[in-house]
Amino acid sequence: MKLFDIKVTNPKLQVASQLDDKLALLGIGPIAEGRRLQNIPKTQMSARFDSGNTNTLTQDHAHIFARSNGRGKELYSVNKSGTGHDGSSGKVISPKVAKFLRSQGFRIPENCVLENLDLNAALEDSYLLIVYCESKS
Repeated sequence: MKLFDIKVTNPKLQVASQLDDKLALLGIGPIAEGRRLQNIPKTQMSARFDSGNTNTLTQDHAHIFARSNGRGKELYSVNKSGTGHDGSSGKVISPKVAKFLRSQGFRIPENCVLENLDLNAALEDSYLLIVYCESKS
């Protein structure tokens, strides 16, 4: 069964669903606390910014959509630290999206790959990097 095949029987949910449909016709998505939506300049893409949650140990992050106003397929999501969010580790992002996210305070790596090893960032954040080499003697 698909989500849109489910019949809504609660009158309050029906009204909410109808309101979402009307807002969507105007290009306005549902408003949720801790979220904001912004179109990405010089692209057809958009970003939804979500607040982190200390209960689930998530960072502030952004979801990138293929179309404006949060429409279209979600392409990937990015943590404020520049790492992948919700399984987006290893994704290569567009330089235009990277520039936009950097302007929003995100620490996107220069090579635009989410969650790559950046030694300078590791040193800035006081991480300990250990390299172990086993000799063949």
